[in-house]
Amino acid sequence: MKKTILTLSMLAAVAFGSVQAQESEDIFEMSLEDLMEIDIYSVSKKKESLFDAPLSSSTITIDEIRNAGANSIPEALRLIPGVIVREMTNGNYDVHLRGLDNLSRYSDGATAGNQITLVMIDGRPVFNNNLGGIIWESLPVDLIDVERIEVVRGPSAPLYGPNAVAGVINIITKNIQEEGFMARAHGSVGTENTQVGGVSLGYNTGNFDVTLSGNIQQRDRMDNGYYSYAAGTYVDAITAPEAQGLFGDEMSLDKKGVNLFANYNVSEDIKFGLDLGHQSAEAQKPFRRNNFSPMSSQAFESTYANATMEVKNLRGRFSYTAGEDNLNSVPTSIPNGKTLFLKYKYTNIDTYLEYDFHINDDFSIRPGISYQRSTYGDEDFTSNTLLGAFNGEFTIRTFSGSLRADYNITDKWRVIAAGRVDQFTSPEEAYFSYQVASTFDINDKNLIRAVYAKSNSGSFLGQNFLNVSETYPIDTLGNQGIFQFTGNENLELFETQLIELGYRSKLKDNLELNLELFYQITDNSNDLINQPAPAGYVQAASLVAQFENLDLRATQMGATVSFNYVPNVKWQIKPYVTFQKTETEDLPVALNSPDLDPVNNVEVTTTEDNEQTPGVFGGFYLNYQPTNKLNFNINTYYLADQTQYSSYDLANPANTAGDIDSKYIVNAKVNYNITDNFSVFVNGRNLLNNDNVEYYAADRNGMLVLGGLSVKL
Repeated sequence: MKKTILTLSMLAAVAFGSVQAQESEDIFEMSLEDLMEIDIYSVSKKKESLFDAPLSSSTITIDEIRNAGANSIPEALRLIPGVIVREMTNGNYDVHLRGLDNLSRYSDGATAGNQITLVMIDGRPVFNNNLGGIIWESLPVDLIDVERIEVVRGPSAPLYGPNAVAGVINIITKNIQEEGFMARAHGSVGTENTQVGGVSLGYNTGNFDVTLSGNIQQRDRMDNGYYSYAAGTYVDAITAPEAQGLFGDEMSLDKKGVNLFANYNVSEDIKFGLDLGHQSAEAQKPFRRNNFSPMSSQAFESTYANATMEVKNLRGRFSYTAGEDNLNSVPTSIPNGKTLFLKYKYTNIDTYLEYDFHINDDFSIRPGISYQRSTYGDEDFTSNTLLGAFNGEFTIRTFSGSLRADYNITDKWRVIAAGRVDQFTSPEEAYFSYQVASTFDINDKNLIRAVYAKSNSGSFLGQNFLNVSETYPIDTLGNQGIFQFTGNENLELFETQLIELGYRSKLKDNLELNLELFYQITDNSNDLINQPAPAGYVQAASLVAQFENLDLRATQMGATVSFNYVPNVKWQIKPYVTFQKTETEDLPVALNSPDLDPVNNVEVTTTEDNEQTPGVFGGFYLNYQPTNKLNFNINTYYLADQTQYSSYDLANPANTAGDIDSKYIVNAKVNYNITDNFSVFVNGRNLLNNDNVEYYAADRNGMLVLGGLSVKL
């Protein structure tokens, strides 16, 4: 399918060449204030100035994303302060807000991933309720659909529910603003057989608009090797006979999505929306370890429907998602000849109602209720030789109530308080999250703010209902071993408490400063703990583990500094950097129970720095548009050196796969508008060709060069 994307773009341009162009906002028509003042919704669920927002927050617009040349949503997050983005293989990313990742150290890619950031599309959670976290390649939308991306750093469960522990990433999609037809397309092709693009078609009648879009990404790996456990380094291929045919030699990502967005505005106070979509994706990246390598292949497919309504002050949503995941197409073999796979089907329901009571111009309260249901099962895939992770079907339900109050005590002093109770069916317990934030306008150009918040994660199916148990003979005397992994329905949920101080200043009319100082404490980490084999089984030939909470506590101190400088409408400069240090108290020396190992176990602990999160990370965005036809952009991203860990390291302490050197990435894009509606560009990613790995045993990704075009009609 080489040049597929260019073909799609050209077809869209030809098919809609006769459609009258819609006017787009030109940078030359924008004032300096327009370039610097951006509204945000995700901080308090209402539109407000980013400068006045009470929480640490950022917005990146689609124009900034396109100017910078980002080719995907997670790559675009490198343009936002406080976000850690590591590329594992070409187009596949690990994303964290501020860090707090892999606190117990000895996890694999699945559990070391970001389980505590809530990702949403237009306020709809797109969370993996099996393991927690977000699988970015399974998103149905892509940049063709995006209007802007809003990020709220820090615990936000009182507003958005469980899993908003580290913060919220809200992907806001486009609406057609003007009446008539609309058509957009973009496509690029480049090295490593990389093809990225999308097409969006829509129509607006005035009070009704509908948009149909499609997106595609096809990428090959940049690395010819795999990290091999047996070799302790990268090898050209996994040569074990039982591994043949299980790894894709070249493919890194093959992602497709189609979406329909419809909005009906009955009046200014009554609005309805309906979103439908489907996605399928295959990816190869370090994720769930197998017998041979941290690299594994995954496949995802899902369909969703999301209905929203707004009737005066009443807002509600009902969303339904059904899908199928295969988290590791390289199964784990066990001694009785059977294999363990991680394939399952699921359905998720998420619904809420909220009502705004405006007591007066200065005081409002917003009560809300919500219900979530997640069902996961693998019965359709199990057999006499294939074991699932669940070997059955299980459901978790969550009933929630929330209350938020917003009070302007004076013209300068604002206080927001929110609380939420989530009642889970597993664990059968209620959790209370809360948030108090305050801003004070020193004057028109200076604002200080303070936040205290506590949030908890959701309850995940895997940690609760993991259910694998197989026995096997080990000799002719009747002795047996056992392979057993189990969940724990009584796990306490991961929690984070945050204290944060912030300062925003308009140093000049064209220069803004944003400073964030944060301190976080976490509790209730959990992991799989190795246990003694049950009576009657030979310990040396058995592997038994169960999810348990750890006494581990992590504390994080940090600061984020960012500037926005617009000397004139031709230039925009935005540098940003985060410094942080995370310390883990009561870190287990090994994930064994004391009964299994009286020396190396979870009760023998140390205090260590968590070097999985880089101590320094940030970037720089510079955009220059000398004329209305030509745009130049240079943007950079930096990650300091890290020491990442895996469960493999416990048995192989000399392993160096987690020694991650610092990496400085320089990107550049040149865009030329041939007409008002047709542009071409050249886009270079990682132009210094720095091929240091960014993630444990990941690919050594270097420079990527693409050329493409964009059409707006």
